[in-house]
Amino acid sequence: MKNSTLLILLFIPFLINGKMIGIIDSSRICLNEESIIINQQKSYSENLNLVAELYLSKSNIPEYLLLKIIPKNYNEFEIYYGTTNPENKLSETAFFDEITNMIFEKVTVEKNEKFYLPSLQFASFADGEFYETFEFYLEMIIKIDRKKFCESVKGKEYLERNPMKYYYEENNCE
Repeated sequence: MKNSTLLILLFIPFLINGKMIGIIDSSRICLNEESIIINQQKSYSENLNLVAELYLSKSNIPEYLLLKIIPKNYNEFEIYYGTTNPENKLSETAFFDEITNMIFEKVTVEKNEKFYLPSLQFASFADGEFYETFEFYLEMIIKIDRKKFCESVKGKEYLERNPMKYYYEENNCE
C-alpha cells in the first residue's frame, strides 16, 4: 500500500467547536486544514503554541502534549510563564492557571504516574505570584506518598531549588 493511500486511510477528521481537527498519522494532526507535526523534534515553543491553539479552540489537550510543555529548565519555564505577559494574547485568558492545574491534577487527582516526576520538576520552579499554587500541589503530592516523594527527588538537580529543598528537609528525607 502506498504511503498516500495509508495517509488517507489514517486521516480521521472530526469537528470541535467549529474547528476541523484530523489525525493524519502518529506524528501529524490537521487543525483547520493546516498540517501540524507533533513529534519529538518540535521545539518547546512549538509544542506550547500547539497546546495554546487547542486550549483557545476549547479542544481536548492530549496527555503527551501536556507532558511536552512541562518545563525542564529555566529557559522553558520563562517561555511558559511568558503566556502571562500582557503582550501575549494568552494573558487575556486563564491559560497559565488552567494548564498548570491540569498538569498537577494529573498526579494529585488522576494519580497518573507519567506526570509524577515531571510535576515535581515543574513544582521546583515555584516563585513569585504563582508560588502558592505550586506549593499547594507539591504539598498534596507529598501527602499522597511522602516516602515516594523523598525517593523520587533524591539526587535530582532541582532538589537544590526551593521549595523542593525546603520540603525535602522538612520531611526528613535523608
